[in-house]
Parts: sequence; structure tokens; C-alpha cells
Amino acid sequence: MSASILLRVLLLTGLAGCHTPSVPAGDPGVPDIVLVSIDTLRADHLGCYGHSRDTSPFLDSLAAQGRRYAHARAPSPWTLPSHVTMLSGWMPARHLAVEDDIGIAPEIPLISETLAAHGFATGGFTSTLFVSRKFGFERGFQTFDDGDIRTSKQNLAGEVTATHVVDRALKWLRGIDPGEPAFLFVHFYDAHYAYDPPAPWDTHFDRAPTDDDARYRKYHWYQDHPLDHAQLTHQRAQYDEAIRYVDAELQRLHSAMQAAGRRASWLITADHGEEFGERGSWGHAHTLYPEQLQVPLILSGARVQGPPSVVQAVAGLQDIPPTLAAWAGAEHPAGDGVDLGALSSSAAPRAFVADTSRFSTNRMGIWLDGWRLDLDLTKGGRELYRTSVDPLEEQDLAAQDPDQVRALETRLFSELGAPWSCSQDVQLRSRRGRILSASQLQGRKASLQAGTRFQLLPVDAEIQLAGGDDWLRAPSSPPTQGAPVSWQGPQARAVSLTPEERAQLEALGYIQGEN
Repeated sequence: MSASILLRVLLLTGLAGCHTPSVPAGDPGVPDIVLVSIDTLRADHLGCYGHSRDTSPFLDSLAAQGRRYAHARAPSPWTLPSHVTMLSGWMPARHLAVEDDIGIAPEIPLISETLAAHGFATGGFTSTLFVSRKFGFERGFQTFDDGDIRTSKQNLAGEVTATHVVDRALKWLRGIDPGEPAFLFVHFYDAHYAYDPPAPWDTHFDRAPTDDDARYRKYHWYQDHPLDHAQLTHQRAQYDEAIRYVDAELQRLHSAMQAAGRRASWLITADHGEEFGERGSWGHAHTLYPEQLQVPLILSGARVQGPPSVVQAVAGLQDIPPTLAAWAGAEHPAGDGVDLGALSSSAAPRAFVADTSRFSTNRMGIWLDGWRLDLDLTKGGRELYRTSVDPLEEQDLAAQDPDQVRALETRLFSELGAPWSCSQDVQLRSRRGRILSASQLQGRKASLQAGTRFQLLPVDAEIQLAGGDDWLRAPSSPPTQGAPVSWQGPQARAVSLTPEERAQLEALGYIQGEN
């Protein structure tokens, strides 16, 4: 046994001297709540979701003791909007944090605030810029540590690893008062590219990484330069090794809390998945297919009632805040989700909307009762999938069933709402989006009558009044009172990225570069 492994064993068993305080005992009557977000983790790469590799023995054990949701969906294929939904319960069309220059609106309630107000010590430990103070994620956490990720070198070097996240979380737990219930949010970035776990995990399923390995450039580049079979196989193996590493670190966190006698309720999920060649490319944020939107959702521990089960009812990230609030006996301010503990199998089918406007995309989708409609608003395409028999969405049925396309499109548009209104007759044009009014796409230009309500797709698109010079954008520059058009939603705070931060995001494929 190496010295580093021996030291960790000693620390966990309390035998490495008397200077490291132990985690205090909790309140047996008020179990802790642990929310785990594993960035970029697609559901089908966990053993409990059918993966052939042993990537997740600890998470599989939690699933075997609790509830695993077979069909859990993210509202976006990238980090920022999905995490805002995860912590607020609001869908992107309402919270508006859909681009990297938009932060969380102050009036949007976060589950951390709800639980802090209900007597929980709250600690958040994250590992990427997109779940950091920069965008407002610290709100409600008495202790919030985002690893001070501010440069591309830090993020790409994996400086905030799963080990760092768990070490910081345990340090915080050791400092809370005995008997005080804890809400712990831990976010892991290791399964995000570059899938580079430390030894011994870096050779757990495949060879060690080398300088000759493919380096991620951008999603559209791989459509013309696909990875060869050997490189794609290796990247998937590295991805699985990163998952196995995070699983081991979560086991360490769980063991330390158990050793202290702390009862806890666990909720494990992800913000989105990852494509490995299914649509001819590599990465995420550009499409709404299942490899990017189907995420794990596992509930286990003290507050999960009933026998272990696999739940077939569809759930979404928006359901997490009301579920956690119900666990605590609290009530989270109204959002778009439901308490999963109260979700009935006989309830009417729920609609799940997703969208992305990253780079040059503008895609909207809706899943409802075993069907999914995908709209490409940039190219004007429509795709229809019968997911109940085609879960991987391989057979497009749009041409065969235009009635179903129209029905789902109508439902999608109604779900998006109409937060803009006209006080007089106006002519509008959008710089990069589409105008949606009366459940009809009006294109980039529209003539609207007084009293008309409308939406923009994407929701952060800019509009201009005919004859005017100013461009209006809902999140950061709503029109003044009495203007011909008005915005009736939250005003998300604008975020300005530094050159270093922009370089970091470009290196990770989040911002389009020049090459």
C-alpha cells in the first residue's frame, strides 16, 4: 500500500493523530440532505442504467436501496442553464440564464435559500466557472467554495478534482455544530472533457492518456473530422474512468458521514450528457438528443420511502428543489417542478421542454407521453421521434405523422409562455431569433397589434422597433415603463467575462474560436 493511500485510510479511520477533527454527529430526527451533480454524466454510463463497465459501484448501491428514475431529463445540453434549473426549479424560458453573459436574477429563489431559512447549515462546493459566484450560485449557501476557477490553465489542468471537492466538503462538515442538519451541494467536473482522472483511475479501463490523444476543438469541427474508432474508444474509456473516480470519492464522503452517525438523504443527478459519435460529432451543447439530455436521477437514504424501485414516470431537473424542500418539511416558492415523492403514476403525462442557443444553434424540443419533437429554428427543420419504441431517437417520423408534429408544436409554444406585451401596434424585428405570437412562429419580423403577448426564441434574443435604433433584450435591458413593448419577467443580472475567463471557455469548447 502506498504512503498516500495509507494516509487516507488512517484519516478515514481516525488513526492519523488527534489534530484532524471528526465530522460531528447530526440530528437523528432531521437527516442531512446531499445534492450531487456530476457534470456531463449521461445516464447510460452508470451500471444501474445498464452500462457494461463497472463505472459506478457506489452509485449503483444507492440506486439499489432507493429510487432510480429510468427517464430523467435535463432542460438544456449545457452547464449553466441546467444548474440554474436544478437549484431554482425554474425552466430556462423563465430564469433566462441561457447564455454566458447572463447570471441568476435576484428574484429567482434557490433551494439553498429555502433550506437555510428552514434551519439547515448550507454548504456548496463546485468546480467550474459556470457553477460559481460569477453567475450567482453562492446565494443561500453559508459556505460556498467554487475553487476560485478563473483561468483556462486551472480548469483544463483539473485543479479542482473530485478529491478536492470532497476534501473541502468534509472540512466544512467538521466545522458545523453538532446536531445541526446540513444541506450539502457537491458538483464534480471530472467527467467533463478532458476526462483526466488521477492514478490509478487513469488506467482503470484503458491505457493511460498520451500527448497523441485527440484534443477537443469544437463540436462542428468533428462533423467534418470525426474521431477514428480507436480514438473514440479511448475517449469513452477515459470518460468511464473519470466516472469511476468520482464514484470512489463519493463513497469516501458517504463513509465519513456514516462513520459520524449522520443520517442523510441523497439525490444524485447531472446537468447534461455527452455525445460520442451518435450524431457524427463529439461533445455537448448543440443538440437535444437523448445522449445529451437523458441524465441519471437517483434518490436514496433516510427520507426515501417505500421499497427500492425503478420509476418509469418521467422526471426533470426542475423537480429537484420541490423534492428537497419536501424532504426538509419546507415549501420552496412556486416554480416549474413537482415534488417527486407526491408524483402519481396515474397523473396526466407531463411535457418536458428543452432548448439550446449555443454558438449558431437555435433548437427547441418537447417530450410528451412517449413522443419527442425537435425544432431546428435556424434551418427550419422538424424531427419527430416515438421515444417509447425508439429511445435513442434514430428514426425520424416527422414526414409520416404531420398531425403529431403540429400537436406537439402547439403544446411546445404554449409551454414557453409569452412574457412580452405590446401597448400599441408595433412592427418588430429580431437580430438572431424568431418571434412567437399566438402560438405561431412569426419569423424574424412581425407586425403585432396592441394587447398582443409574445415570446422570443431563444428567450434572450434581441428585438428592435421599426424605425428605432436601440436593440432590446429581456434579461439585461428591458424597455422602460410606458414603452411600446414591455417585459414582464425577471431581470437577470448581466455577466461580463474577463479575457482569461473567455480563453478558458473557448479551450473547453464553450465559446466559438476563430479556427
